[in-house]
Amino acid sequence: MHKGIWIAVACVLGMGTAHAQDKPKRFSLEFSVGPRSDMAGLGRTITIDGTADTAETTLANAVYSIDKAVMSDQRNLLIWHNSDSTNSAFRLLGEEPEVGGAMLGISFGGSARYDLVDFTKVPLYVRAGFYYSTRVLGGHQTRVLGDAAMRSNDIANLLMANGHDPADYIGGTMVSDYGASWIEVPVSIGIALPLRKNDPYTQVYGGFGLSFFRGGFEVEIEIDERYANVLGTHIDTEALTVTNYSPGAVKDDIDFTLAGMGLNWSLGAQATLGVKGLVAFMELNASGTSGTVYSQALSPNNQRLFTAATSETLANEDPQWFKRLAYTVVTAGPLMRTGIRYYFF
Repeated sequence: MHKGIWIAVACVLGMGTAHAQDKPKRFSLEFSVGPRSDMAGLGRTITIDGTADTAETTLANAVYSIDKAVMSDQRNLLIWHNSDSTNSAFRLLGEEPEVGGAMLGISFGGSARYDLVDFTKVPLYVRAGFYYSTRVLGGHQTRVLGDAAMRSNDIANLLMANGHDPADYIGGTMVSDYGASWIEVPVSIGIALPLRKNDPYTQVYGGFGLSFFRGGFEVEIEIDERYANVLGTHIDTEALTVTNYSPGAVKDDIDFTLAGMGLNWSLGAQATLGVKGLVAFMELNASGTSGTVYSQALSPNNQRLFTAATSETLANEDPQWFKRLAYTVVTAGPLMRTGIRYYFF
């Protein structure tokens, strides 16, 4: 009789153990990776939206059609196409520019997720993560000026009449390199719907929440002396005067920092792999923040050059007026993530 009781107890315990083992696990960790197209638009922002205008009286603007102190791919291609197609004095670029301001990046990281269905009776989950995005390709430009300052008789004669050699204003080179990286800490709530009756881990899911961002981007500018002459020289066609405010060649690394909160949302699907509790997933994830960011102070020579390029009056009165660059930044955009998730308990 005792033997029969023990057998019955063992059966009950065994059934309980099997039930516990079959109960779906709720806590999971994941790792994912995905491409960042143009680093959420930062490449376009850097090369087009936030650059300093050059004054109309500069040799850069009046002769070489350079209206920005920092290059843009669109302007480079426009100037080059027309320069390459002319036999006139207005060959504004000396060789085909390297255009690559747009950046391709990668984002990778992980998150923890807990399914709340045991408490809410609704298939909700909470999720918190840590992602890192960085540039892997792009972010490089070059520009080599043509010989318009020498081939244009009016400009060449004006330069020589004021004691300047036209050869010092042709063939100048500017190189720009960009980089960007940031961290994101997203927190979200969502709903997960199983697709198979006997497989709770194969499901579709979606959620939304808030993300904290911190990071930034950098612009490395290298300008040789001849290019700096073009940026920093002002001409007065009425008074027939030419004044060069250039400090000479400039090389500077300019850093920007962005921190803020933004929204996030995700929509994905996952399927069980060969190991119980291990799934592969693919999701469309979007998040972002926005703000106006300022660089750290430019180097003294770069302050003088950007001041001169911006205004002759400022170059006379306060030659180091131009302390910082500013950009309006929106680090947003969709991202297709793929990864694996494992349910621990």
